[in-house]
Amino acid sequence: MSYRNTNSLGLEQAETNPLVLIDLISLKSMLGSVIKNALQDFNERGKSLLVEKNISDNPDLMNMEEVIKFLKVSKVTIHNWKRNGIIKSHKMGRKLYFKKSEMLDAIKRQKYSI
Repeated sequence: MSYRNTNSLGLEQAETNPLVLIDLISLKSMLGSVIKNALQDFNERGKSLLVEKNISDNPDLMNMEEVIKFLKVSKVTIHNWKRNGIIKSHKMGRKLYFKKSEMLDAIKRQKYSI
């Protein structure tokens, strides 16, 4: 095995050679560009996940507070209705969400079952 200095190698050659001597300035430069690219990729993936999972943009999804105002009942009543199968909830992370269309269907079912 031979040791080479990166001054005589291009970056592509230095990446394929397992044993390369490199000065501190070149190492900092390479690490900086690698970290910068990784952070850009991470930010782009994070932004796309936020766009995909942006719940506030979906008019059919409601959080607990919105359901309480919509149905004009307490939080305990909502949990009891969930447990008894009257309404259905959807959990994302630690938060509960409800579909407005399912809330309207539950109201119609209860209205006609009485």
